[in-house]
Amino acid sequence: MHRAPRTPKRTAPPSRSFRPDIEGLRALAVGSVLLNHAGLAWTPGGFAGVDVFLVISGFLITSMMARELAERGRLGLADFWARRARRLLPASSVVLVFSGLVSLLWLPATSRQVFGGDIAAAAGYVVNWRLAFREVDYLAEQVGPSPVQHYWSLAVEEQFYVVWPILAALLAALVRHRWRAVLLVVLVVATTTSFVFTLSYAVAQPGLAFFVSTTRVWELGVGALLALALPWLLRIPAAVRGVLGWAGGAAVVSAILLVDSGTRWPGPATLLPVLGTAAAILAGAGRTVPWGVGRVLGLRPAVWVGALSYSLYLWHWPLLVAAEGIWGDLRVRQALLVVAVSVVPAWLSYRYLETPLRHSPRLARPRPALLAGAFGTAVAAVAGVALVASYSLVDTAEVATATEAPGARALQDPRYVDTDWAAVRRVDHLRPSPLETYRDLPRIYADRCVAPPRTGKLLSCEYGDPDADRTVVLVGDSKAAQWFTPVEAIAEREGWRLVVIAKNGCLFADSVLLDHGQRNENCEAWSRDSLSMVEELRPDVVLTVTRPSKSLPPGGQTTADYEPEAMVDGLVHHWERVAATGARIVPILDTPVPSSMTIPDCVQENLDDLTICTGTLADGVPRSGAEVQRAAAERVPGTRVVDMTSVVCPDGVHCPAVIGGVVVYRAGTHLSDSFVESTTEMFAARLAEATDGLLGARTATR
Repeated sequence: MHRAPRTPKRTAPPSRSFRPDIEGLRALAVGSVLLNHAGLAWTPGGFAGVDVFLVISGFLITSMMARELAERGRLGLADFWARRARRLLPASSVVLVFSGLVSLLWLPATSRQVFGGDIAAAAGYVVNWRLAFREVDYLAEQVGPSPVQHYWSLAVEEQFYVVWPILAALLAALVRHRWRAVLLVVLVVATTTSFVFTLSYAVAQPGLAFFVSTTRVWELGVGALLALALPWLLRIPAAVRGVLGWAGGAAVVSAILLVDSGTRWPGPATLLPVLGTAAAILAGAGRTVPWGVGRVLGLRPAVWVGALSYSLYLWHWPLLVAAEGIWGDLRVRQALLVVAVSVVPAWLSYRYLETPLRHSPRLARPRPALLAGAFGTAVAAVAGVALVASYSLVDTAEVATATEAPGARALQDPRYVDTDWAAVRRVDHLRPSPLETYRDLPRIYADRCVAPPRTGKLLSCEYGDPDADRTVVLVGDSKAAQWFTPVEAIAEREGWRLVVIAKNGCLFADSVLLDHGQRNENCEAWSRDSLSMVEELRPDVVLTVTRPSKSLPPGGQTTADYEPEAMVDGLVHHWERVAATGARIVPILDTPVPSSMTIPDCVQENLDDLTICTGTLADGVPRSGAEVQRAAAERVPGTRVVDMTSVVCPDGVHCPAVIGGVVVYRAGTHLSDSFVESTTEMFAARLAEATDGLLGARTATR
């Protein structure tokens, strides 16, 4: 008697869709993000929680797609996107509208255009690209944290949810029964390519690399690969997978506790939470061991927090931003309290919005679900557009003419000789409008004569008389560029050639700076090349500025190693090389750092009491680059500085936000071009003194 051959046993993914261990992973992820955003020192790598979310999303979405392909032989895109719309869009849209209200009621009016655009971009799930390009926009330093900044990761996921199902559906239709193997090959190629790209791009463009989708696809891809390869991976003995699960959990926790903001991210270290999450998910699939990591992750409190994780992630950030807008910088315990309070709207959202809509019979079919999702998206987008439109309705001071608001010229005008500018509470006219002060830039930005920080290109522009016998060079970063207007006026009036060599974020010094934890090789190359250009030009005078900066000494690796002495050495190196050409090196001392880093915002919010925005000389000078410049100047014979401190802080004690009707600071520590232009004669007098009358004397006595 012959027995029928036994059919080989196939290991398939479990049919159960609810995984308490995955909910626990979500709880760990959202908890680490919330604690990190609250500023808790012992979770410096809490941002790695987002990477955990990305792996989970890639796994769950691909598991759902694989089940449908296995059961039906095809993928219903409309059904897939309808499920995503029911799950994600209701809460997302409500929080975006709330974020618009936060911006309208509690954040500076000057930010409405930017944040309104952010909200509209978040509604369309492309805000990660908008934030990426803002990250490398040196002139966007005045923009505070966006109330929808956390939507960048949701945007990455949504882009994945659009592209990956379409690609999977097309490939499955082409290859039919071999769809799993083909999708695995495609995923391996895409994931590997994205990871290799990340390793190089995160070094060259760390700010961009954090937000863009191309450096995050591999994390979603790891989760997707796990989902597709699960039938084979479940052949690994349960005990081995149990050990892998604990190792994976330890890797995730290690990333949260040990990684910090100086670590290149995403990068090699991102493998810790990504592979750790994948290992923990694998350990909880199929037959498990009772001592597995899922036993801890599946505890009821963790599962409860995991269920709320999406809502918690959405709500906590705009509440933190709102709290800072109302009360200013929060202490850690205050931020933790705000995070704790965010549980309330998160639970209400989950209980009365997300859950009812996800299970609503009316939204069970794709068409009404997609229409409802589109409606929510449109409402959120309109909220963003409305916030942008409200910018034009902001009540602000009337814009003054140059005659009505003379700026620094008022310091030498007999009509204002007794004016205590630090005590002036209100002015009828301002120049420029506080709402437009951020755009009050010198002309060289419009001329594209300032190289952006992420390029290695050396830019130079010439002004004044191109055939002049004498040449002055203005070289440095944006702090040097801010003095272009008076320097150009002096060159024009005195018949000199002016050459500008400027690059945002880079110093004219032999210095080593870090950018997102990595050596800024672009700045190092620019510094060397700019020095060579100055030496080739052999100018008569070289003007430069140094912002508040320290440099890495030899062997230094992190920002903790920064030393002002190393920056002094770097300045001396360049200045001595310049002096060796016969040129006079004239450092323009960095101006005092304002007490409020957003002077235009402060002025706009306090038009009836400008004294609130007044800083002090004692506080502002130590935080500037002036002391480093003075120390370097003492080591280079014949070097004299141009010091404009007494113009910015006229009484020698206070540094007003408005002088002579002109807003002094444009953004951060940068002066407004209107104010700088009004200092021309005073700047020329100090320049003439520093150069023994060689440059500036004719302008100063005009």
